[in-house]
Amino acid sequence: MDLTSLNKDRKRRKPSVDMSTMVYGLVPPQAVEVEEVILGAMMLDVNCLPEVLNLIFKEVFYVEANQLIFGAIVRLYDAGKSVDIRTVVEELKALDILNDVGGPYYVTKITNSVVRSNHIEHHCRIVMEKYMKRELIKISGEAIGDAYEEGTDAFDLYDRTDNQILNTQERVLTGQVKDMSYFSSKVYDQYETVKETGVLGIQTGIVPFDKILSGLVAPDLFIIAARPSQGKTALAMSLSHHISVVNGIPGAWFSLEMDGIQLTRRLASIDAGISHEFIRQGRIPAEQEMKFFSSLDRIGKAPIYIEDKGSINIRGIRTRANILVRKHKIQYIVVDYLQLMEAVDKRESNRNTIVGEITRGLKMLAKELNIPVIALSQLSRKVEERSDKMPQMSDLRESGNIEQDADGILFLMRPEKYEFREPVSIGGKEYETAGLCIGKVDKNRHGECMNFAMSFVGQTMCLGTHPNDFGYTPPSTPGTWTPYKNDNDEKPF
Repeated sequence: MDLTSLNKDRKRRKPSVDMSTMVYGLVPPQAVEVEEVILGAMMLDVNCLPEVLNLIFKEVFYVEANQLIFGAIVRLYDAGKSVDIRTVVEELKALDILNDVGGPYYVTKITNSVVRSNHIEHHCRIVMEKYMKRELIKISGEAIGDAYEEGTDAFDLYDRTDNQILNTQERVLTGQVKDMSYFSSKVYDQYETVKETGVLGIQTGIVPFDKILSGLVAPDLFIIAARPSQGKTALAMSLSHHISVVNGIPGAWFSLEMDGIQLTRRLASIDAGISHEFIRQGRIPAEQEMKFFSSLDRIGKAPIYIEDKGSINIRGIRTRANILVRKHKIQYIVVDYLQLMEAVDKRESNRNTIVGEITRGLKMLAKELNIPVIALSQLSRKVEERSDKMPQMSDLRESGNIEQDADGILFLMRPEKYEFREPVSIGGKEYETAGLCIGKVDKNRHGECMNFAMSFVGQTMCLGTHPNDFGYTPPSTPGTWTPYKNDNDEKPF
């Protein structure tokens, strides 16, 4: 036989999925004796049942007989019946699986090695770790097998494998209840932080935003919604500039509308205070070029990570976000914007279902990573039909899902864009429409809903604290967009 052909044929073959036993010749990770101690303790000490059931589930047991016994114990516990050797044997007999576990002898035998149950949590963690290792071997084996297939998409394979690992972690961590002393200490820590900084989360640099919403707070999902050209991306960019460029806090952008170069150019315009149009057209005045180059250098060192792939779904964002948290310690995420995201199942065509999947996924991601997530959203054309042009909840596309999952919703409206000339009253205070952007907090899970004023600078497409509020004066030098702060200032609303 031609050895070259034989070698090529071997390379094309898909290896066995069970990589632990058939490839490496190893026995999968297991702790059978510990499994028996756990089951024995559950039958001998009713007080340990809640703790065990909170920590583990049937699949963590390596021995099938132990899985069946655990399942019988759970059935008895859920039915409110007593759990002991006799009742477990009867339950297994009723399920017609007593012989499958080795009969009454095996059920009795596993209680013999139990001396005390006060180390039950430690035992549960041992079998949980063995289970996680077995799952990792299984997932890795499947990934290796799929990687040998010529038709496998490498990026899809990476995403799928990473999600399988994350799902395993999520299942292991789900339901680990903490007592009130844990949460009380957290509330105390947060209270002390607010006393010291004035905000509960990350300071955004926009004073009324921070005062009303306490900054960007984890694990909130925050929606910024507006009609086109009203300032959604401008606000998100302004927040990122203050948070990451000025203060060096790492963050991630998932931009489905603009690419990384466009976003960086806008950041440079904000930082240097130079017209975005001048930068884009290459006609920055000679005396301002060094200011622009300095801003580019400053932005180049900023911990902002941009994924500008034109199409992405919630699974892809989750995978990349987890990597960015581990690798770069990101503390916030921006998604621009919701309606451009894809469904995980590309066969799904119902937009309400798709947006529901996305918003629920983003909220779960915020909780999983314990960081705030900002998502930008388009509004329907119904806004244009009203005389005041002020958005409301029903204007959100697929509004039911977004409204339900979001912790905060901020609408934006620039009166100047609609050629309004009369001064606008916000919280009893008059504002000229030139350079005005109205922020309308229409949902705030943690506090009041109200309107506030922001300043919109068209040349640099940025938003900030309005000059009429808080004694604030816009900066004249680049890279200094920290607002005026005075703890004695009164709210203008």
